[in-house]
Amino acid sequence: MVQFSIPVKSESNSRRFFNFAVRENAVMFAGSRFGLVPNSVCTQLVEQFSKLGFGFFVGCANGVDDCFRKAISETDAVTKSFVACAYMHRLERSYGIFASVVVPFEVSPKAALVRRSLWMVKRSSMVVLFPDNPKTLSWGKGSTIVFNAAVSQIKPVFVVTKNPPKQSSLYKIIPSNFQGIVSGFWCVPHPTQDGTVDDE
Repeated sequence: MVQFSIPVKSESNSRRFFNFAVRENAVMFAGSRFGLVPNSVCTQLVEQFSKLGFGFFVGCANGVDDCFRKAISETDAVTKSFVACAYMHRLERSYGIFASVVVPFEVSPKAALVRRSLWMVKRSSMVVLFPDNPKTLSWGKGSTIVFNAAVSQIKPVFVVTKNPPKQSSLYKIIPSNFQGIVSGFWCVPHPTQDGTVDDE
């Protein structure tokens, strides 16, 4: 298990931490197909999570997916990463990372993208999400699906966004900065069983 300790503000201004743990399986990178993440940010995130023992899942789309595929291909993490594809013709977008179609061929093109995303969420330990569509200044539909799937499966999500999720009884939202690399919000689902996500 990998333990995360997130500083939180308290009414007394004392230093407190919100603690949770996840299995060091794989981090899923996802976000808007119109978004761009600087290569330096992608590389630093990949390297930091890799040091913690994680592998990586990333999708086959343009935008944020493409940024992370390229960054992963330039690091040692390429050997412990997987590109999940919705269609055969997208296998060539992997930058040399192992890739495979993860949905049945008879699934419609529109549904295939959703099935691919849900396939990755199910197999990941947590999600790093860049959901903002720069054209609309709002979350894309695909990012919303990923977020909802992750919290429903009790998996933490670090969301880099100008539009944080609404408060919910399903998860705790904590403004944070990950390792000095990027600012966002931890959305940590409340545990339903021991050993999944632990509060402080």
